[in-house]
This record gives sequence, structure tokens and C-alpha cells, in this order.
Amino acid sequence: MISSVSKRIGHALEARLLSPSVYVKKDFYRRTGRRLDLAHPTTFSEKIQYLKLYNRDPDLTNLVDKIEVKNFIRNEVGEKYTIPSAAIFSGVDEINLETLPRRCVLKATHGSGWNFFIKNKDQVDLREIREFFKKWLGKSYYMYSKEWAYNGVRPRIVCEQLLLDESGNVPDDYKVFCFNGRPKYVQVDHDRFTFHKRAFFDVKWRKQPFTIGYPFSEKQIVAPVCLDEMLHVSETIAGIAPFVRVDFLVHEERPFIGELTFYPGNGMEKFMPEKWDSDLGACLDVSEINA
Repeated sequence: MISSVSKRIGHALEARLLSPSVYVKKDFYRRTGRRLDLAHPTTFSEKIQYLKLYNRDPDLTNLVDKIEVKNFIRNEVGEKYTIPSAAIFSGVDEINLETLPRRCVLKATHGSGWNFFIKNKDQVDLREIREFFKKWLGKSYYMYSKEWAYNGVRPRIVCEQLLLDESGNVPDDYKVFCFNGRPKYVQVDHDRFTFHKRAFFDVKWRKQPFTIGYPFSEKQIVAPVCLDEMLHVSETIAGIAPFVRVDFLVHEERPFIGELTFYPGNGMEKFMPEKWDSDLGACLDVSEINA
């Protein structure tokens, strides 16, 4: 127990005291067991580290903000691809269940994965929700991830309608990997809250023999009817960065963009088989970004 606490304290001190590049090198080795070559990045994982440190396009901050990104989506591809915001809160004391949809999801705008799902607001405790977001609103996602785009995002809470499938479950995610402006792979996540598995397809919907971060899915996954539309929308906005993942939810055969992801898995999720880390790295040109 003491050792675990000491490690967390040491990690926190490193995040605050070390330069971003030194911290990222240490964290990369700690989490992957590999030395990070920032001078000559070749793998996908290395290039994501390079981009999160050195691509300091100021527009990225609004593109990771879960409120502000909707304006970008609306302007670039249209209102119909956004999930409308039902409410926006600047602090936890503003959260009022009476003003929320019966079924919704609350998201911290300045991080990734800081979400609270509500399938029936009559069955949740307001104090629990406030305590959940009190913790996250006080944290800097940038501090521990060093994902530059999150540096300076204003901490807020956005409420959106919770989109569910016909079985009452959160639908599968379809995440389009775009390299230098071109969609190349689609990641599909299913059973995210039970036995989370993942599959990858190319743009012709041919299943690929690899996965990242989660077990390989043997499930036969049919291409969504709106696949071509998702690919077109992704290509329309993909020029905003050397790499972007456009994350869709499909509800009643309509695609909605949940968010834009520039550093999937913080660039440290395990490729299985490992060779695909190099194969995806070869697809990504970061030469226009100067260290």
C-alpha cells in the first residue's frame, strides 16, 4: 500500500517538475517498456508522442473542448452531425436534475473519459453526480497526459441526450483514423461496459488482423449503412491535423460525431500484433511539424 502511494506521489511530482519531453519519455518507457525516439519517430505510438508535444496549433484547444468542437462540426459539415447540448454548467452546484433530460450523459469538457451516464434521472443521486465532477473539474488532463491540445481548456460540464440502441444499450462506436487528411481505418468498439472488445476495418470494410489496447473481436460486424457518409465527413474535416480520429455514434442509422481525438489512448496502448504499430506509423507523416 505504501509503495503504491509513493509511486503515485512520485508520478505526480514528475508531471509537475519535469519538462514535457522528459516526462513523456519516462512515462512512455514506464507504460510500454520501450525507449521513445523523438528525434526519429517511426511507429504510430512514437509519432503520437511527437504530435502531442510539438503540434501546438492553437485551434486544437477548441477542437478537444466538448462544447466548442460542436461549433467547428456545425460550420464544417453541418448541424445534423452534432449531438445537441441540453445544458452547460460551469460548476457542480449548477447541476440541477430537474433541468436534465430523463436519459442523458454528463461530460467534463476538458478531459477524456470523464463522463457520467444517466439512463433514468429519477434513479440517480445528485450528490453522487456532484462529487464525481467535483473531482474531475479540479484536475488538469494536460498535466498527466501532456496532450498539448488540452492545455488551457476551460473546465465545464456539458449535458447531452444519451443515445441508446433498440436494446437500451450504448451503441457501438465507429472511430475513423485519418492520416494526413485521408481516412484509412475504422475502429469499432463493442460491449464497452462489460467485455470490451475492439476490431479494425479498412475503408472497404475488410477486417484487419490487429487490435489496439483491447482484445481482438471475433464478432462478425456488419458495416453501418452510413459508412460512406462517415468516411466522407471524416475526410472533409481531416485536414485539421496530421492525425485525427473522428469518433461517431450511429443512432437510428444516422451518424453523430461525439468528439475528435488527436492522441488515441495517449499514444501508449499496446498493438497486437506489435508490428502494426510500425505499419500505422508508416501511414503518418509528421515531417511538417517542427520540434
